[in-house]
Amino acid sequence: MKINSNLVKKLRIARNWSQEQLSEACGLSLRTIQRLENGGSASLESIRVLAAVFEIDSNELILNEKEEPVTPRDAVESGLRQFANFSGTATRFEYGWFLLFVVLVLAVCTIIDERLGQIASLILLVPFLAAGARRLNAVGHSGWWQLFWFVPFGQIVILIMMFYDENRRANQPLNTKLDSA
Repeated sequence: MKINSNLVKKLRIARNWSQEQLSEACGLSLRTIQRLENGGSASLESIRVLAAVFEIDSNELILNEKEEPVTPRDAVESGLRQFANFSGTATRFEYGWFLLFVVLVLAVCTIIDERLGQIASLILLVPFLAAGARRLNAVGHSGWWQLFWFVPFGQIVILIMMFYDENRRANQPLNTKLDSA
């Protein structure tokens, strides 16, 4: 689940705690606290533990993606900023705009010079794979499905998987458990 990292950081600072102190108070590792404050995703148990430590409702820590409108520029920036994050999630909107950005950059660079296109493709390879892995995580699949990019007609399969609606996934029991807590 996407956690409101700004709220976690704000609550920690309001108590004058370091990340280490928050880690000790809630029993999560320091690395987990750092990841959560940098916009990572959290398990339901981690959210409950943090909510208990901060004495707030756990629903307040869950970031509702519909509350924060994302512009295409934000989606591209997010894709580039999270270039090595293969474990989070990405919305269809974020992945779609990042995919369009990658295609356009590679097309322009290749038109200018073939070597420039090759350099751009090497630079954008890891961010593109990371964005794809996050998108596949959001729809409940492994990032390894991206190997379909290399299979004839596999691009069609992977694009269908990437743009599948994650709200149709069978994660509804998870949300109802959180609401009853």
